[in-house]
Amino acid sequence: MQAEEVLLDVADLRKLFPIRKGLLQRVVAEVKAVDGIDLRIHTGETLGLVGESGCGKTTTGRTILRLLTPTEGKVTLRLPSEDGTTAAHEIDLAQAGPRELKTLRQKMQIIFQDPYSSLDPRMTVSQIVGEPLKVQGIAHGQERADRVADLLQSVGLEPTSMTRYPHEFSGGQRQRIGIARALALNPKLIVADEPVSALDVSVQAQVLNLLQDLQARLGLTYLFISHDMAVIRHICDRVAVMYLGKIVELAETDELFGNPRHPYTEALMSAVPVADPGHVSRRILLEGDVPSPVSPPSGCHFHPRCRFATDICKSEVPTLRTLNGNHAVRCHHAEKLTLQGVESE
Repeated sequence: MQAEEVLLDVADLRKLFPIRKGLLQRVVAEVKAVDGIDLRIHTGETLGLVGESGCGKTTTGRTILRLLTPTEGKVTLRLPSEDGTTAAHEIDLAQAGPRELKTLRQKMQIIFQDPYSSLDPRMTVSQIVGEPLKVQGIAHGQERADRVADLLQSVGLEPTSMTRYPHEFSGGQRQRIGIARALALNPKLIVADEPVSALDVSVQAQVLNLLQDLQARLGLTYLFISHDMAVIRHICDRVAVMYLGKIVELAETDELFGNPRHPYTEALMSAVPVADPGHVSRRILLEGDVPSPVSPPSGCHFHPRCRFATDICKSEVPTLRTLNGNHAVRCHHAEKLTLQGVESE
């Protein structure tokens, strides 16, 4: 990818949550939810962010969008000029003020995980989908109603749904309403925070296909957050694997699944089901629990659960380095390991 194709550049992003105790509420410790992340998302691609529950995926997505204020780091959104002739405009979201952020909301949106709690039960579908247009002052009256109807049709719902309430819809339909709301302002970047994890498997496929169709038609760029490796494999162009607030591996999807270089990625791969009755998979069960982000282990955070760990893993923090091509890994022994991947589909 060329530099001019980068839509979002995240550098050394950190988000710490203070732990307060006592009458004076003094800070006694900090939860290192996001601990120095570097990511680049290119225009028109889907970058997957995958890892166990509690590794910091959702916090990363919300911090990038400034739904949470970053503790440190830089989040550069690169927007092309309106006429296409001048240089792109770069904005640091981490430093943007309230007024600038309100304008930037038109360029970046989020699809929430739970379609049951992310929609206000007291509002009609027309009010929910049209709210971004109202807040930004873009459309009014019949113009807004027509825009809402078009959005509902684009996600596979009838315009007659506009007067109904969220409780009258199934989970998959509710998520389609959430997608329509995210599309209302014609954004460039959408953070999809586990958008299908709360849905039935048959409905998951429909929503994933819808997201891919919308991307092809509207030129969207996705940061797709999930813990489901099968979903990540289906929809993503590149995948970043996250463990305890850090990116431990980053590569193109086929390369990552076929040739994992980090033991944690291999363990995640071993849990992916294979649609072959005769296939015997070698399940890798990680020992112990995920360490606390309040006091992560010294050296490599993964070393207490890694069967390849040596003394250097316990004392030195590995850097995220590129091995070959665009395959980056955070492991001291990545070049020496032969790990099990997933066969090509």
